[in-house]
Amino acid sequence: MQIAGNTVGAVLAAYVQRLAPRYERPESLAMARIIFAERLGWDRARLELAGSQALSESELLKVYLPIKRLAAGEPLQYVLGKVYFHGLELSIAPGVLIPRPETEELVERIAASGIRPRCIMDIGTGGGAIALALKQQFSAARVIGVDVSSVALDQARANGVRTGLDVEWMQVDVLGSAFHIPEECDLVVSNPPYIPISERDSLADHVKDHEPALALFVDDADPLLFFRVIATSAADRSCALWFESHRDHAAAVAAMLERAGWQQVHVLQDISGAPRFISAMR
Repeated sequence: MQIAGNTVGAVLAAYVQRLAPRYERPESLAMARIIFAERLGWDRARLELAGSQALSESELLKVYLPIKRLAAGEPLQYVLGKVYFHGLELSIAPGVLIPRPETEELVERIAASGIRPRCIMDIGTGGGAIALALKQQFSAARVIGVDVSSVALDQARANGVRTGLDVEWMQVDVLGSAFHIPEECDLVVSNPPYIPISERDSLADHVKDHEPALALFVDDADPLLFFRVIATSAADRSCALWFESHRDHAAAVAAMLERAGWQQVHVLQDISGAPRFISAMR
């Protein structure tokens, strides 16, 4: 290991040095604190008091080896191999979209809406975060997680086992003729691909270079594609429909739903004040 010393301070200095200029010093130190907490069980107070403390070889390996992957721009969640979502500890790996705090807000909005679903379909489930969180919230409901990616569904199945939550997983292309929503599903939810491809270069490197494009991007010519297809598929159901969307397209999604005959269409803001979620009833 190329590190000047075996102390905690030396490791922290290595994080700052090796992760620049990709990350500013506060970000680098924040990631280092998380690595120490996850790999060694150290809290922030202990870390701040232990600058001159020497680490054993095994401790050094645990906290120093992640630097190489982080310096290459790999997301911290992939390096850790896990992510926390709505109180659940989920496995995460390259090839699977990392769930965002906004998506946790989507689950919280649904839970607070007063709905008591019998059957839930999560379309574009990825690693299963929404489906599993909703199964935890609505334990009596049948929950189905759907995705086109076999890699994502493998992760979702593993997370189902990890959490002990009983969710059905299905591989199907929402844009294909085989896709359908079971008649009994009275809650349909989706965080579909919604970022126009033209915005790719505006994203952080750790997102655009490492997270799956299949789960992120939609063609500029039809940014509402997935919303429209899902809404059309659910049109003959008596159900609630919830979407997470691009902040710039939330109003357009809502207008599309109203034109299609959906009722009680609402655009809701996320915690930062951006229009992010759309709810509707049929």
